[in-house]
Amino acid sequence: MIVLETTGPVVSAAEHVRLSPAAIDRWAESVSWDELRPTGHSLLADLPGDREQLANLVLLIDALNFCFWGPQPVHSASGVEHRGFNAMLAALGEAARNDRRWFDPRFWCEATHAEYRAALCPRGELPMMHERERIGRETGALLIDRFDGQFVEAVDSVNSRAWDLAALLLCSFDSFRDVSEHRSRPVFFAKRAQITAIDLSMTWVEHGYEPLAGLEQLSAFADYRLPQALRHLGILEVSESLGAAIESGVELSAGEEPEVELRAATVVAVERMKDTLSRRGLAVPAWQIDWYLWSHSHDADVRVAHHRTRTIFY
Repeated sequence: MIVLETTGPVVSAAEHVRLSPAAIDRWAESVSWDELRPTGHSLLADLPGDREQLANLVLLIDALNFCFWGPQPVHSASGVEHRGFNAMLAALGEAARNDRRWFDPRFWCEATHAEYRAALCPRGELPMMHERERIGRETGALLIDRFDGQFVEAVDSVNSRAWDLAALLLCSFDSFRDVSEHRSRPVFFAKRAQITAIDLSMTWVEHGYEPLAGLEQLSAFADYRLPQALRHLGILEVSESLGAAIESGVELSAGEEPEVELRAATVVAVERMKDTLSRRGLAVPAWQIDWYLWSHSHDADVRVAHHRTRTIFY
């Protein structure tokens, strides 16, 4: 798989990051299946719509699933206050429940700034709002042009296979083209493309529809929260200069060497964690370890900061 094929060499040649095999072994010895069990699907279960409508809504949600550090949206759903991505997810689900036009990519192309703002961020702030509007309109136009406005047609065209769907998004939708470069070689991450596949599969399952096939082929979804959790566990180590930059809140430019190495190390670390668990008789896919790390990155005892990169890709 191209993500694993291109991130591995980055870690082998990296100057700013390294992985600790000993820390991976310690983690694998201490973690339990209950800790790794996927949880927190209630917001996906709460999304409205039938199979086709859910597919379109998940595509829009994950097209806009980036940059939730800094000012954050706030949204209350079912008596629970959500922040960051979960706030946007809950708000857009509520918007679609109240206004069925949000299932239609034609409306994504036509919606005003005020309508996007009300749907995505009724309270609080959402960074890069104009970029999200642009991508919402662009995604709608491409979905209409290439798949007759129905994301299920894209899913059907790849026989409902998760990685094939991610690859299709990577190739067919500009904002999903998450490809960097390291020492003149391309590095594929496909973070939002892959997470769209897993989110769609989980959403369909929560609503009684068949999941996508081949979820075990997906890699970790390299963002800014996973490296934070991996540093907390001692699995990911960074150079003194990079650590100082992260802790002081210095923004890393998308595509610069330390940023690419952080993301590549995230993917490779999760693969090694998966392989170590497998040798111990525990079969856990990369996406499940990803969800575990993302959840634990928000724990109160995580003292290290996450890196900051202003980008549409994560």
